[in-house]
Amino acid sequence: MWIKLTDVNGDLITLNFAHVVSFNPYGTGTHIVTVTAGLTFFVKETIDEIQKKVGVQGV
Repeated sequence: MWIKLTDVNGDLITLNFAHVVSFNPYGTGTHIVTVTAGLTFFVKETIDEIQKKVGVQGV
């Protein structure tokens, strides 16, 4: 599943969520680690916003 996010510089990125290994709170946004070495993102969206985009309900 592809989702659109905003990195901390304000640029829009499209990310295949199937390649995401982990995503954790970071400051006011989220730190995302992917399966590809060197592709780590810091995005403005919160964990809740990302979960809503991919259809996951938070605990």
